[in-house]
Amino acid sequence: MISVPNLRQLLNGNKQLLIIVSCSMILGCATTTPVASDCELLDKNENTQPVEVIEKIEVDTISWTFTSEEEEPPISAETKVAAYSLEKVNKEYYRIALLLPMRIEQVIPTMDVNNKKFADFYAGLKLAARESSDVRAHIKVYYTNRSEARVNEIIRDMNMDLPDVIIGPYETKLISRLADFALENRVPLISPWKSNTSITDDNLFYLQMRPGIEHYYQRIVDHVNYNFDRAEVAILQRPGGVDQAKTSLVEKINQELSTLPVVQPYSVIDVELDSLMDAEANVFDTLLQQEYKAFILPHFSSRDESFVYSCLRKMYGEKNERDLFVYTMPIALNSDRVDINILKNLDIRAAEFRFPDPQDSDVIKFKERFHNRYGWLPSEDSYYGYDLMAFVLYGLKNHGQYFHYFMKDEDLDLMQMKVNVGLYYKDSEEEQPDFLVNRHLYIIEYEKDHFVINDIR
Repeated sequence: MISVPNLRQLLNGNKQLLIIVSCSMILGCATTTPVASDCELLDKNENTQPVEVIEKIEVDTISWTFTSEEEEPPISAETKVAAYSLEKVNKEYYRIALLLPMRIEQVIPTMDVNNKKFADFYAGLKLAARESSDVRAHIKVYYTNRSEARVNEIIRDMNMDLPDVIIGPYETKLISRLADFALENRVPLISPWKSNTSITDDNLFYLQMRPGIEHYYQRIVDHVNYNFDRAEVAILQRPGGVDQAKTSLVEKINQELSTLPVVQPYSVIDVELDSLMDAEANVFDTLLQQEYKAFILPHFSSRDESFVYSCLRKMYGEKNERDLFVYTMPIALNSDRVDINILKNLDIRAAEFRFPDPQDSDVIKFKERFHNRYGWLPSEDSYYGYDLMAFVLYGLKNHGQYFHYFMKDEDLDLMQMKVNVGLYYKDSEEEQPDFLVNRHLYIIEYEKDHFVINDIR
């Protein structure tokens, strides 16, 4: 369910405590003892090919940062060349390693919003595993404690029992570490949370599920150009070159997506934050009189939140009865400062790579199943965990171990997202791709009392 004004479901204190306690039941095996322990969390069902979920709790019995080259040889040119000779590998069952960024320091996790976030993700993932009968898989869950030392321990464990697929971890530095491991051992690494082009190079074993910034801009530009003349569109930026890189990338994509020999650029308008904060200043009234109909806010960082919110609030105050469309990154909808009045009165169109439509029958049924099993309503992270595991199990069944590579350009429609895997090149002149990435994005907007998908182009 999507709440307003942002996309995250809010909890009161008592419900949050109840959920945190319930999360500890999901995490089940968490222990403070110095001995790593395994326990089976998934009940045996009547499936002839059950998915088993095993939790592996790693503890800080050893702490180090560097390993020797004998234990983990450096990645060589030969290793990278071998990455491009993938063939389909089908197995009777698959071993999946899941690296959760949980901080497990006691039997009941602390009131940590990140623990809650990833426990919700894990709950959804477990539910997908329980409901699958299409493929046999053994899922081993590691808690990383967001620690490089802990991840080194996990890598040692995986060296002794090499998985067929790795999911996670969360931190960019740790993902890079696992990407090297994945390339060296020819194991697909599925990264659910981060979008970063510097994590790895020449590595077809790495799949980034969150689209890159340029994919967001491509989706926005494509939608804008389909619905408006370029003369009606302006990019809003702060003066002084702060946003120049964002603005230049949007305009570069505008030029590249056109088949015309000469393409009219978008207007670029500097907006002073002081003018946005001045109740007497008219900022957008003048621009709307110049027949601008659509504005692009290409800002995506939490550092940009104040500027984005101030723009939206000022637009809301000045638009009157005129039509005004604003294209944004997810930050605009995830901000607690964007209230219901702004959503109702501005036509905000945001690019999102996942969207649990509250009116969709599959989402409604999932919510009921999730609540029946865990006792609370799913969050966006719960939907995402479910879809991610559904994607992995579908891929293993239909394409084998290297499903992430053989699903290139295949559209897979899941409950709250679509997956379209493509090759990613950091440099357009490169002959070999650097990794794989999910490219699909929705354009969503607020309509009446909820968000809807606007995929008219």
